[in-house]
Amino acid sequence: MGKLFYGTQSGMSVSVAEMIQIALPEWVDEIVDIGLAQARDLQNEDFLVLGGGTFGAGELTTDWDRFWPQMDEVDFTDKKVALFAVGDAWAYGDTFCSVMRLFYKKVRERGGEIIGHGDPAESYKFRSSASVINGVFIGAAIDEMNQSHLTYGRIARWASSVREQLECTAVESTNPDSVVIISSLSAV
Repeated sequence: MGKLFYGTQSGMSVSVAEMIQIALPEWVDEIVDIGLAQARDLQNEDFLVLGGGTFGAGELTTDWDRFWPQMDEVDFTDKKVALFAVGDAWAYGDTFCSVMRLFYKKVRERGGEIIGHGDPAESYKFRSSASVINGVFIGAAIDEMNQSHLTYGRIARWASSVREQLECTAVESTNPDSVVIISSLSAV
């Protein structure tokens, strides 16, 4: 099991976090407001979901900004981390959900593995995002302001990707023979 840590400026990320927990009940057993967390809370988990709102020009929300120095205290080695962001593609189309890139860089810098890809960028209406790599969002990009009718589908597709990667990891760790099979398949 793992935990989801979120930050919010307007409260919108809370409902998205709850939807993510519903989509990944076997993997997310607790949702934690980052404003109430300590570095050790992240350190004690093998699987994490990190995210929240995108503030201003692709910046961290105030609660994540206050917590951010503690991210350097977390050793993400051997941790699987999935990302999400809530943004407004119409009002902030030049930095839509760009905050995910900050999480992406920090987790990788500290030894973690990012899992779970989001939807293709072309399925959104925005101008630019630092959170798109090779045409795909690096996590679940959610626009509750303008496309809330698409949120459940976006979370479901992202959660399926997360689940698939976590289940492959579980198979690898419980069956040493499967590592050879999975490794040879990924080389094809």
